[in-house]
Amino acid sequence: MFNTIKENKYHALVKSYIDNNTDYRFIKQLGDGSYGVAYLIEEPSSGEKFVLKRMKAKHRKSCKLREKFHLEIQLLQEIDLPNTPSVISHGVIEEVPFYIMDYIDGQTFEQSIFIEGNTFSVEQSLKFASQLLENVILFHQKGIVHRDLRIPNILMKDEQLYIIDFGLAVYMKCDVDFNEIDNPKRAENHISDLYFIGHFLLFLLYSTYSPTQKKERSWQEELQLPPSLIEYIERLLIIREPFNSAEDALKSLQCQMLEHSFVSTD
Repeated sequence: MFNTIKENKYHALVKSYIDNNTDYRFIKQLGDGSYGVAYLIEEPSSGEKFVLKRMKAKHRKSCKLREKFHLEIQLLQEIDLPNTPSVISHGVIEEVPFYIMDYIDGQTFEQSIFIEGNTFSVEQSLKFASQLLENVILFHQKGIVHRDLRIPNILMKDEQLYIIDFGLAVYMKCDVDFNEIDNPKRAENHISDLYFIGHFLLFLLYSTYSPTQKKERSWQEELQLPPSLIEYIERLLIIREPFNSAEDALKSLQCQMLEHSFVSTD
């Protein structure tokens, strides 16, 4: 209850700060996560929209979480790629750090699948996974691992993928022993991003699935995919020997697409 009152107070402070101390206009709250809150704001003269993200007020005294929030800003500034939001500015409102970034007016794959009811063929699924890997390779080349490539954090706009929410991103460690990874989601190397891409691919492939039996079966049985594609996804999910890099995973996926005639050989 106390935290709710505190957050409501900061909602009001943020709105007042935006309207009175910046060139932007407050529009609405966009999202509320475990560590941060995001708001949609607008530049009245141009009508261009942006996002203000702040740390949750209850975490403002935590040195560890403040460092984590500042790392998120730093990583976004270092990535500086077209398919990720750019940081416009950052500051502090009543002890709570915030930053302003580009607003990407796209639809998340979570919205697309579970709200709009869109479906994706095997061909479409592999093409989007390929595009996602191309973006992830660019992150890794800059020494950054996203570690949260879930369908709410991957947007589609004009058939292009955009990646948001770098709250769990870290600098890549190259000396991680595969055998010592207990939780692949939190691995500080390419394993984490590839593991999430495996699940991203399964979400897309399941969008066309209709159960034919009451008994739940494994995805390998339910999706009825070609054996080589099953093996590919199992490598992403570390059921089989993992890929050595995102580049290796992309090359293997391109072979899958060629094998199943999903790309032109011209």
